[in-house]
Amino acid sequence: MADTKKPAVKVRDYRLYELERIAADALREGESCIKGRRVDIERLILEKFKLKIESFTDLRRRWDAYAFIDTTAKVIFIDAELMNEARLEKKYRFTLAEELAHFLIHRHLFVNCHTAEDRMKIEDMLDERTEAYMESNAKALASAILMPKTCVEPLVESLAGKLVDAEGHILVDKLVSALAEEYDVNFQAAKHRMRNLGYRQRLGLDLQ
Repeated sequence: MADTKKPAVKVRDYRLYELERIAADALREGESCIKGRRVDIERLILEKFKLKIESFTDLRRRWDAYAFIDTTAKVIFIDAELMNEARLEKKYRFTLAEELAHFLIHRHLFVNCHTAEDRMKIEDMLDERTEAYMESNAKALASAILMPKTCVEPLVESLAGKLVDAEGHILVDKLVSALAEEYDVNFQAAKHRMRNLGYRQRLGLDLQ
């Protein structure tokens, strides 16, 4: 059956270079939120954007979502287990960054979103294509905030010259793992960031 959902409002599909600029603006004057290469996403959200972060018991179980943002009250609600489990810290960090991304580029869409149910209703009104690029944009922006381009590129270029096999081929998985460790993100997030920065073409890396 064809998808009959229609976008309730216009949702823009951003280019990667636009998301890079938005990420740079988000981090501007936020030097206190960066220690080494790690972006303290909690501190950035709390101090620069004046958003609150609150736990929500059983959010994932009840709504099949890890987080949602109330843009009016300026609160990011996070699934309590995700927020409190140390083993899920990297996912927690990325989820926070993704909700900040929604705040930065989709605020108009979620302006009347006060509950998890409101969030689900809004997403249910979007067709599959619109929802797909909306989420893709938010993930790309979250990655750009957690792994700033101006910091990532010199590191990748440096590591690429060291992490090679006997024949001089770049050890892609080791390179991605090193990047993930430096920025305190998971492997897939680091790989996706390298893909968005064009390293498949720039260094001929297999980033599938």
